[in-house]
Amino acid sequence: MSRTPLIHVRVGRLYRSGALTPYLTELIVDDVRRRGAGGRIEIRLAPSADQADLEAVDARLAPLRQYGVHIVCRRARRSPAPAAA
Repeated sequence: MSRTPLIHVRVGRLYRSGALTPYLTELIVDDVRRRGAGGRIEIRLAPSADQADLEAVDARLAPLRQYGVHIVCRRARRSPAPAAA
């Protein structure tokens, strides 16, 4: 992977944000383990994220599926352009 995707993650009421480094991945896994089996993780990538970014996130967080975690990953919407005055 040539770059590290920026993500925003929600695990229950806990939010984490940053580059998807091995350290952030470890924190997310620990958050999931503390919540117990099952659950849902919502991941939002930057609007500029491409397919490679989506695949990188999926590969890094795939081990969470063994805990029955449902992973939802999507791109954030682009902000609308300001209206011309």
